Amino acid sequence: MQKKINILLIEDNPADSELIKIFLRSSYANKCSVSTATSIAEGTGLLAGNSYDVIIADLSLPDSSGLETFNKVYNKAWQTPIIVLTGLEDESVGINAVKLGAQDFLIKGKIKGNDLTRSINYSIERHKLLLELEEKAKQLSEAQKLAHIGSWEWNVADDTLTWSEEFYHIHGLQPAFDELPLDKLLSFVHPADVENVKHILDEIKRTHDPHTFYYRIVRHDNSVRTVHGRGEVILNDKGEILKIVGTGQDVTERLQEEEMENLALAATKSYNSVLITDMNGLIEWVNEGFTKLTGYELHEVKGTHGEVLRKGLRNGVNDDSSFFKKVTIEKKPISYESRNFTKDGKAHWTITTLTPVLGSDGAVKRIIAIDSDITERKRIEEDLVQANRIAEQSLMKGNRALNELIKAKRQLEESMKVKEQFLANMSHEIRTPMNAIVGFTDLLLKTTLVKDQKQYIDAIKTSGENLLVIVNDILDFSKMQAGKISFETVEFRLSQIIAVTTELVLQKSIEKNNKLSTSVDKQIPDRLIGDPTRLSQILLNLAGNAIKFTDKGEIKIVVELVSETEEDVELKFSVSDTGIGIPADKLSFIFDAFTQAASDTTRKYGGTGLGLAIVKQLVELQGGHIGATSRVKSGSTFYFTLRYKKNLNPENNEKIAVDDTYTSHNIEGLNVLLVEDNVLNQVLAKKVLTDWHWNVDVAENGLKAVEKVQQKDFDIVLMDIQLPEMDGYEATRYIRHQLKPEKASVPIMAMTAHAISSEEEKCMKAGMNGYISKPFNQKNLYTKILSIVQPNGNGHSVPVINEPENNEPMTNSQKHTDLTYLRQLSNGDNKFIHEMLNLFITQTPDALVKMSKSLEAKDWKSLGNAAHKMKPSIMFVGLKEIDADLKNLESYATEEKNTDQIPQLFNKVKETCTIAIEELKGENAILG
Repeated sequence: MQKKINILLIEDNPADSELIKIFLRSSYANKCSVSTATSIAEGTGLLAGNSYDVIIADLSLPDSSGLETFNKVYNKAWQTPIIVLTGLEDESVGINAVKLGAQDFLIKGKIKGNDLTRSINYSIERHKLLLELEEKAKQLSEAQKLAHIGSWEWNVADDTLTWSEEFYHIHGLQPAFDELPLDKLLSFVHPADVENVKHILDEIKRTHDPHTFYYRIVRHDNSVRTVHGRGEVILNDKGEILKIVGTGQDVTERLQEEEMENLALAATKSYNSVLITDMNGLIEWVNEGFTKLTGYELHEVKGTHGEVLRKGLRNGVNDDSSFFKKVTIEKKPISYESRNFTKDGKAHWTITTLTPVLGSDGAVKRIIAIDSDITERKRIEEDLVQANRIAEQSLMKGNRALNELIKAKRQLEESMKVKEQFLANMSHEIRTPMNAIVGFTDLLLKTTLVKDQKQYIDAIKTSGENLLVIVNDILDFSKMQAGKISFETVEFRLSQIIAVTTELVLQKSIEKNNKLSTSVDKQIPDRLIGDPTRLSQILLNLAGNAIKFTDKGEIKIVVELVSETEEDVELKFSVSDTGIGIPADKLSFIFDAFTQAASDTTRKYGGTGLGLAIVKQLVELQGGHIGATSRVKSGSTFYFTLRYKKNLNPENNEKIAVDDTYTSHNIEGLNVLLVEDNVLNQVLAKKVLTDWHWNVDVAENGLKAVEKVQQKDFDIVLMDIQLPEMDGYEATRYIRHQLKPEKASVPIMAMTAHAISSEEEKCMKAGMNGYISKPFNQKNLYTKILSIVQPNGNGHSVPVINEPENNEPMTNSQKHTDLTYLRQLSNGDNKFIHEMLNLFITQTPDALVKMSKSLEAKDWKSLGNAAHKMKPSIMFVGLKEIDADLKNLESYATEEKNTDQIPQLFNKVKETCTIAIEELKGENAILG
């Protein structure tokens, strides 16, 4: 059983803290326990009485910042893995923290769930390994009598020091066992480190806590050594300091070796041959790629210039080589080709890149040589030289083939464009008259008819609906082939999907004297998350087929539970009939496109042969499986499996898939502008809209539509796309960008005979609020219009999204915020978005007040810190327009430069954030 991970999170920004906890819950569920602190004082307090598996600490806190924060945590819990969090511009601080002992660093604003999980697991395992290695190092150190480790004692009362013999040696001195003043020790400390050493000694005295630290010393010969020191106090019975004792270890060579190991670590990840030399070109290390290429191990070439690779010639990485001289003088990478020999004498060609590694003083400390085997390339070059004429002929043939390929590619691309345009035109040309046919038959059926008239009109309606099924099948199949099919992830109720499916096919089943029944396993949770529209499409297709091929029989729709976890369920749906059945030799082809069980099926029963092919793809694209069993004259069973998430938030029940808005509400008094050039469609749409007691104006082209919008207020504009004078896209763009704000914000919904997915995308990009294809279903039209406008108490309508100071909707061009990143991060979790927006709305005003007070007091450091803290928040809500201003504000305040520009920058940030808060309140009202 996996052990629960105990995590301490030190983070003062509520939004960042909540985001990290959400990631942890998502990755570890109940296998993770998180304690939180908002300051270094609170964090170290928790460390005093608790143990943790890993610590995640923000380096910028109210009472500490930068590496100071890390050192405080490390000194309290150096045996616990530490992951530090930095801002977007603080990457170097994170790297330095890792050098000082942190296991990893993450950049806030770029953190993803997988990155955080991987970092935690890696840090725990790496730290565990480091502790094991440290224990072994201690054992080895003890066995070697603490080589190169000296000790010292500081008698605080008389301010004198006593050094051990080895401590004298570390400082390059002969032992002298006289007591020394503290200033003697400090006189050897590197001038840049003196204040830090004094500060640490003061901290040891003040806190009585042990401290470990690094510092440099300068010997009398001016050589610089790095010492790893440790100090702790010895107290008397009264808790008073008697003395401070400590150790010092010369770790200069160890740090150099660690630097070498870091270079080697990077080199081991390369598949190429890599070797590392010192400043004189003597080989210190080689990777596995070098051994694979040459056959030589490290011990065979270490300390040499690699002469063995060139049969004794000194023309490689050595001071006689012009390439070596150039890289050491110019201190820039250089590449060259050379012929070398493996251990078994086999010749090979390599291209070598020499890269200098510079020290802090700018001098070359080491050289990295990366060799790539180009033997095959050289062989090909020689073959090409020898066969130049053949190569030229091959090149000519290749060019011709390439031209043919380019030509074929262009033809294919053109044919795809022609196909898409054809589908769009076909959809428009078929749906436009069908819109009138189906619409007017619906209207006629509402009038008083004699028996024969009703029979004829029913036949017209049935034929029209059948033709629409065929058109929809062809378009769906085309979208799937083009990879443009999409799936929703929304909440729905399984019982409603089954009920609606049954209701939609019931009449057809009765007409054919069939018994229709359903059965749903009671163990299946009713509230699920997935794509209810596609599920309905699949069930309606299979149930429709079952009814089509069954007379005076029985159709059953059955849903069974296959498996269940805490988060999801796998369901098996079956549609069985007692119809004509399918021959065994045809069953394996039944899901192929344009395929039916018998050659006369289309003639007798109709259809395109695409239905089952579409169903199969819809199931498989959702990760499911579909199959069928059948016996001729006994019937068939089609079954498929799909996995759905459980709806664990039942408070959103009102937003489930099946919508009864059309039947339960009747909104009157809407002012509608219908933009339509087809007279039949004008008459039909106007009839439907006026039946709902709505006021309708008609514009026959885009220019007229723009004029009418300028002259009159409308609650919504229903916009056709293919229009004379000015098409629907142009008209929409003109309204959005050229008219006054109160006119430009009018809701616009496309109502067009184009029914392909790319057309809907174009409508949305043009600035429209919705889309419906013709011929439209009256209920769908009503529901979509209602989703764009919201009724008020006077029977009129107002837009769904309100601006801060009026009731007009904001267009994307007017908005300051952009929640795209937050929505991607949420994976469809609206509750998460709501929570994050609440944090921004409630926290930002306080942050602005603090910044204002800091500005008034000219407390530049506090102002810079506050600006730094605000940056992740503005990124979440997409306030890109003040990103540069906030960065400049932080930079100017932190560095105390251009302070005369700071008030102007702050006023812009404050003004924009205030507007954004009002926008987000509107967003939250929709989410809530």
